[in-house]
Amino acid sequence: MIDQVIEILKGTGWFFLNPLFYAILIFTGIHAVTRVKRERSDFFVRVYDVLDDYARGIFPGLVVGLIFSVLSVFAGLFLPFGVIAVMSLFYILLGLTLRKNFLNPVFAGALTYVSAAYLPPIETGVQLIDTWIAGLQGAPLGMIALLVAMFLVMEGVLLISVGAEHTSPILLRGKRGKGIGAHVVSRIWLVPMFVLVPGTTIATTSWFPFLQIGETGVGLALVPFAIGFHHAVSQSLPGPIVKAFGVRIFWLGLILLAGSIALIYFDLPVFGIAVVGFAVVVRTVLILYYRKLEVERAPYFSALNEGIRVLGIIPGSPASKMNVSIGERITRVNGITMERVEDFYMALQSNAAYCKLQVLDFNGEVRFVQRSLYENEHHELGLLFAQPEKAKRKRAIG
Repeated sequence: MIDQVIEILKGTGWFFLNPLFYAILIFTGIHAVTRVKRERSDFFVRVYDVLDDYARGIFPGLVVGLIFSVLSVFAGLFLPFGVIAVMSLFYILLGLTLRKNFLNPVFAGALTYVSAAYLPPIETGVQLIDTWIAGLQGAPLGMIALLVAMFLVMEGVLLISVGAEHTSPILLRGKRGKGIGAHVVSRIWLVPMFVLVPGTTIATTSWFPFLQIGETGVGLALVPFAIGFHHAVSQSLPGPIVKAFGVRIFWLGLILLAGSIALIYFDLPVFGIAVVGFAVVVRTVLILYYRKLEVERAPYFSALNEGIRVLGIIPGSPASKMNVSIGERITRVNGITMERVEDFYMALQSNAAYCKLQVLDFNGEVRFVQRSLYENEHHELGLLFAQPEKAKRKRAIG
């Protein structure tokens, strides 16, 4: 038992030695600061602080990563250390594009697969690098394809379960130049995952005798992976769109997972390129398909004939403590009918100590929400709306 714990601790230590871990933290911080600046530009207030991106990206990814680590280890997923090093390098290069959809194991895995399959023999004279290159060139291609398929399943799980949480409101200009609102679903999930490493690069284990790779034992290594996702939803509330996308990604991952296992079982590693290529193409097509829907369909957060629609709610504000949800309509405030966003602010000023809202819910039913207001509270309740005159950006979806 003590030996097993020591092996796990040794493998975990590699997690903090991998520069990809720190790169993921830096990329997350850059995107978080950019989001806060955009929210302040649109609404003169941030909706979520920078730490929210870390909390929403680390904890769900940690849970999913550990669950799939157990499955991958006992299934016998193993990768030479050269594959881990090269894939980490591709991750960092893709992250430098500052496009979250590129910071994804589908792209990093596909580039690693191509490198492992087609990289010619190279000798640098540096022992460590030459060892990595040798490990990459002798890598089990089917295992790389299996890893890509497994991460597609994980991405689907994350999108379905937590993908629509804490989305960021944004002001855009529609096709006709009119101001509309949207929600940006944008996340970098840090997914730590244990993989088996053949040979003595990490540490040879004796407690997985059924996972011996030829004559060589295996060791454990905890590897930092990242799953990036970005999409702006304007046609509806973000929840249904994100879950629909997640379901498609999940089933794509399951299909490719079954295909990868079959390729490994029947010893057909060369066909792994079909798995990773199909993963890249289909995921890209899905992203483009949903972008196309956003452009073609009528915007959800736009001017209405009756009332104004709630685009966002600032956490900790009076509105967050009232029975109002994103997407509902406010038709009257303090007895004043709402036709424009400006009417809302004028109605609030009519009674600085008290506020009564008439809300039209998703079922078309009317209800009343009321609350006393205090001097130290947000003067606009903390409700955010799509304001046409403030829309600065083109309708850049995704």
